[in-house]
Amino acid sequence: MKKNNSDVSGIVLLSKQAGLTSFSSLSGVKRALGTTKVGHTGTLDSFADGLLVVLVGRLTHLVPHITNFDKTYIALIEFGSETDTLDPTGQIIKKGKIPSKEEVEAVLPEFLGEIEQVPPAYSALHVDGKRASDIVREGKSVDLKARKITISSIKLLDFCEKYARIEVSCSKGTYIRSLARDIAEKCSTVAHLKELRRTRVGPFKLEDAVSDEAQISSHLIDMNQEVASLCGMDSFVLSSRYIPDFTNGRPLRSKMFVQDFTSSGEKSEVAVFYPSGQFGGVIVRKPFKGKVSLSYGFVIPYSGNAEKSCDLKIYTWEQIAGGKFSEEFKKAGVSLTIGSFDGSHLGHRALFEAVLSQKKKGFVPGVLTFTRSLRGYKNPESYEGDVVSLSQKIENLRNSGFEFAIIVDFSSEFAKIVGSDFLSMLADKCNLKYLAEGSDFHCGYKGLVGMKEIKQIAAGLDFTLDTIDAVIFEGERVSSSRIRHCVLQKNFDLVQKMLLKPFELDCTGFFWQREGERVISAVKKGEQLLPPDGTYQTRVSFYNFSQKSGEAQKTSAAADCTLENGNLRLAFSDNLISGFVRSIQFF
Repeated sequence: MKKNNSDVSGIVLLSKQAGLTSFSSLSGVKRALGTTKVGHTGTLDSFADGLLVVLVGRLTHLVPHITNFDKTYIALIEFGSETDTLDPTGQIIKKGKIPSKEEVEAVLPEFLGEIEQVPPAYSALHVDGKRASDIVREGKSVDLKARKITISSIKLLDFCEKYARIEVSCSKGTYIRSLARDIAEKCSTVAHLKELRRTRVGPFKLEDAVSDEAQISSHLIDMNQEVASLCGMDSFVLSSRYIPDFTNGRPLRSKMFVQDFTSSGEKSEVAVFYPSGQFGGVIVRKPFKGKVSLSYGFVIPYSGNAEKSCDLKIYTWEQIAGGKFSEEFKKAGVSLTIGSFDGSHLGHRALFEAVLSQKKKGFVPGVLTFTRSLRGYKNPESYEGDVVSLSQKIENLRNSGFEFAIIVDFSSEFAKIVGSDFLSMLADKCNLKYLAEGSDFHCGYKGLVGMKEIKQIAAGLDFTLDTIDAVIFEGERVSSSRIRHCVLQKNFDLVQKMLLKPFELDCTGFFWQREGERVISAVKKGEQLLPPDGTYQTRVSFYNFSQKSGEAQKTSAAADCTLENGNLRLAFSDNLISGFVRSIQFF
């Protein structure tokens, strides 16, 4: 066995066996991974079995950040007898009648929604610095006050003789033992919990868990952006040049990150990733005096070369100006196109193909784009919204085959750069060798430099300028403005033809609330365009975490989506798929 393996970090979905405490169940994880640094995100009583989400190594810092997940249990209630512990480990203290199936079914709806619940006396809750269970074992009594909890769903699965099997989805802090007691009380009798199995913790499911110690090391999951999304957190990539600032705890500023920190109007936690994809920790974003305040949650030190990259290398404009562009790319020379690229539509793809075709000459293909459409920067009050989110835009560029992207947060300082100086900097800092643009392209201060002037600049800076014709579809030029107009006209068929895929609303960062087994709702966040108010037939994509495959699995389901004043309501024909909503496609 390896001892004190300080380098191992990750997530294990562990299937706890009945008869073991949650703490003792971690022994197998420690042995398998050779580490003592493990923690779980929610205790299970020793008589219970089911899912434990175990965090290993540096990810133990995440324990307080994901303990608020709701959970699902399958519980077996035994009516007619109550024990002092409210579970099978205690002594019988009360006897009562056996209710009918109809009586049990009749009272279950009374427990839906926000209710008050008195925790069991035998619990780990602290009273005057001591556990309540320890006080009771000393022969003393404890007075535990009722606490508010939320039951999002409860249903009777089976009823036989004196036993009822129920499935419950509930908030953090819910005691199923107390729930069994209270259900019996509503039926004018007593009961205790005979068996308990936890089947879900947030997006993580028991069916994806492992119990064999030999399987644990092969099922250790890294923290990545998909898992962060599953945990309900936005993900942001740290710029390479600011890695030392971040790891040394210097004041956080939005320019340290590739993405724009748009205020969500509420406090939220953000997962930070280094350019290499390594998880870097958690920061807290919250509104403050009309701006966004950033503070540290915790930091995981960077272990690697700042130049190590993912398949798409991302730079900020500040990095380019500061000479932080890849020396390897610069030596080869780059082919480039510049624009908002809001949607990657047919017109954009013509530009992309021109840039990518230069790979045969040895040039490295890339894109210079913006955190949002330039129209949104220039006319924020009348702008309807972007066709795609920034994360969708980056994913489009990655899937198109580009090797790097320069993401510019269009500031007042950037807007003052003269067009000739802008292009000169790209030629000097990146070794620009090829530029593809449409005939109406212009750049620089007030857009004063158009294609005529750029042609002269290209000759002086020794790069090739290629003018790409506009793409005409059904008699009109394809543009992001046209797509935006079609979305607002509910013409999703034409939108799909111009984008070569359906219009898709990115739901990253949306907080969804259940309104029953088949309905969830949320308030829209971000700068992306919304169709007009109304009800639409949509396809909803979910992230579900599978430890067996080691990846976040994507599933989907049809749903009616109702939009009203920025509020979304999804109604499913079948039971709601578990997991986090990734996106909504409109057809």
